[in-house]
Amino acid sequence: MPRSRPFNPLATYVIYTGLVLVGYILFWLFHYPALIAFTMLFVIILIRDTHHVVKTYGIRFARIAAIVNLCYSIVWFFVLVVNGAAISQGFPPPIWPQFTGLASWAPMYILGGVYGMANIKRMYGPRKTGFQYP
Repeated sequence: MPRSRPFNPLATYVIYTGLVLVGYILFWLFHYPALIAFTMLFVIILIRDTHHVVKTYGIRFARIAAIVNLCYSIVWFFVLVVNGAAISQGFPPPIWPQFTGLASWAPMYILGGVYGMANIKRMYGPRKTGFQYP
């Protein structure tokens, strides 16, 4: 089995944290419609990256992990869209109404899938050419 190569997940985590912060700032400024649009961009990117990993990577673990990241991100995106749209219209959230903050947690989980995909690409993807840090 091919081995993963060393990488720095902390750098990816800093980017992930920044994106989550941007998502919550958009939510604070423009509420659920802006948050849904923001996270939809990352779900589309995640779908594209998952397709690429499944078609081109020869490592079974990387392919399965990419699919798992995509699946749970899509589930949380669905929760965000359904509950966020209902809350925006003044209705109670239809998915688990006991947890009124469920939709506001969704961006962390959606972007968590993006974080996982970034780590998969850095661990198992082709190395970039050009100048690299040691």
